[in-house]
Amino acid sequence: MKISCLTAQDSAVHNMFRPFALKMEERRIPSIVINVFKCYYTQIIQGAQGKTSDAEISPLAEGEVPTYASLEPYIEAGRSALKHTVVIKLNGGLGTSMGLERAKSLIPVKDGHTFLDIIVRQAKVLRKKYKSALPLTFMNSFKTHRDTMLKVEGLDNGDTGIPLAFVQHMYPKIQESDLAPADWPQNPELEWNPPGHGDVFTAMVTSGLLSKLLRRNYRYAFISNSDNLGAVMDSRLLGYMAKEQLPFLMEVAQRAPLDRKGGHLARLKNTARFMLRELAQCPDNELESFADIEKYRYFNTNSLWVDLEVLEKVFVDNLMMPLDLILNPKTLDPRDPDSPPVLQVETAMGSAISAFENARVVLVPRTRFAPVKTTQDLLLVMSDCFLRTKLETIEQSPQCATPLPAVVLDQKYYKKIDMFQERFPKGAPSLLGCERLEVHGDVRFGRNVKCIGNVRVINRARKQGRIPDNTRLEGEVILE
Repeated sequence: MKISCLTAQDSAVHNMFRPFALKMEERRIPSIVINVFKCYYTQIIQGAQGKTSDAEISPLAEGEVPTYASLEPYIEAGRSALKHTVVIKLNGGLGTSMGLERAKSLIPVKDGHTFLDIIVRQAKVLRKKYKSALPLTFMNSFKTHRDTMLKVEGLDNGDTGIPLAFVQHMYPKIQESDLAPADWPQNPELEWNPPGHGDVFTAMVTSGLLSKLLRRNYRYAFISNSDNLGAVMDSRLLGYMAKEQLPFLMEVAQRAPLDRKGGHLARLKNTARFMLRELAQCPDNELESFADIEKYRYFNTNSLWVDLEVLEKVFVDNLMMPLDLILNPKTLDPRDPDSPPVLQVETAMGSAISAFENARVVLVPRTRFAPVKTTQDLLLVMSDCFLRTKLETIEQSPQCATPLPAVVLDQKYYKKIDMFQERFPKGAPSLLGCERLEVHGDVRFGRNVKCIGNVRVINRARKQGRIPDNTRLEGEVILE
């Protein structure tokens, strides 16, 4: 449900919002960002929950989404457009689901290399391959910027004049009890939250990056998550974008059982435009329908291609990027479940697809989608099920069975990254011949452990169990 922001002038709303405006002004947050937040806050006051029901959308038919393979004729056009293209990596995530309080991209993920290491190597390889400057810029958050810039010291964008990074904004958290600004004197930084990757468009404008790119004749941007190492510059996708003069292109993948909770693509019935619906936007009584992967076939990989000239026009016409509100209930201190409940205003950049006339989606292979959201994902990517390619992408091994092995780790001992690394100090076990790995209890794995078929490791002892080096695991393994 869309709600107009014009009622933000109402005096009651104005008075309720005033403390937020003052708080944001104190942090020197640009007025355009304050106005965007005011728009979303107004929607909340009016009772918006950011929900979109099945009645408002239609699932995509299988035939209306072109495949990556069908775009081969566009490769040459893509190579011609490379000199007008910039790569933007979303690098604001802290990996709080893994207990992190710093940039998730600093986690070692493959062969001892971190996400950032591999992204930098990707940039250098692609510049050499395509004989192009191909500037790379990171969108950092206020919590990841310093660590990131120290890590990528030595990388630059040559004489392109394009900065290596820009910083996304931050929104005040909202107390659920009275919709006032959250107050946490013992740690004031926790009163703020990153506004989601939908802020990339506003941050490009306020940082001056968008105008700088356009002045330097950069027309296209490829935007993807730093934790998805399968997302790399691709000439056929760029060529499709350029030759067909598309304003916005989203890479989607076929939903599988593990993707049931991920955002899916649909069409809005009232405009016939594409729409991205995230789980947080689904009414509670429609969750079963949301998870139906036969009905809603495609999910957003969060890899987007954008025409920067059209982006500027959409932004100017609307005085903001019209994105769907996502209202995220949290506790004020994410590590303290007893801290006060708050609402976080967030947006997803993929929802911008509804703002562009003639936006398209393309079905890409899973090789372009290898994200890491949990330590279970991390173990899978660290294992021999995934390989580093010559282009420094991380792709599924051709020797790996399909579907990928299911990994279930005891969250009491493996949820946080430091606990996980302590229990896999010599790397991940081999999972090439594995269908499912479950670990129950506290277990430390040695070097060159091999898992075959369905493996269930259970530690019933009160102390930590050990799997020795060079062990072959099959079936149920009891440690006592």
